[in-house]
Amino acid sequence: MNQEISTRWFAIITNLGVLIGLISVIFQLEQDRNLLRVTLTNDYYNSYINTDAIFSGENLPAIFEKALVDPKNLTIAEMRIMEAQTFSPINRWINLYRLAEAGIVDDSFWKHQVDLDTPYYLDTRYGRAYWETSSANWESDFLPDAIRQRVEENLYAERSEPIEDYTLDYYQRIQKAIK
Repeated sequence: MNQEISTRWFAIITNLGVLIGLISVIFQLEQDRNLLRVTLTNDYYNSYINTDAIFSGENLPAIFEKALVDPKNLTIAEMRIMEAQTFSPINRWINLYRLAEAGIVDDSFWKHQVDLDTPYYLDTRYGRAYWETSSANWESDFLPDAIRQRVEENLYAERSEPIEDYTLDYYQRIQKAIK
């Protein structure tokens, strides 16, 4: 009788162990699937960023300056180079957002990056025109609504002192600070 009870308890504990093992395997498979999704997403966006970086070429600094000082007179070729420059941070934000979705980085990290980069890359005459024209064509599957909303909050926030062109103002403040 004692041996029969011991055998039953052993079978119950063994089955419970197998069940816990299966649940662990299922959990690990889900984690691996999320990690693979993030890795593939990261590779996709990195390839896009790398292509745009190569496309920007060595003329980017002069074209970037022209986009700040005289954006209405950019040629189409110069606008394409600026598009590469302007789209790269958007790709980074999407990638960080996807990493946060998978639980790999903290949600606040992508938000901080959007807050930090939006003024520099998009709060210029060219950047705002690019955002208004391009983002209207991006579906939520591509540009998550949370990123869109955060960018627009940054771009259209009420400021005590309006700045027409954040990046140009930034460089002018640096010039004034040089002694």
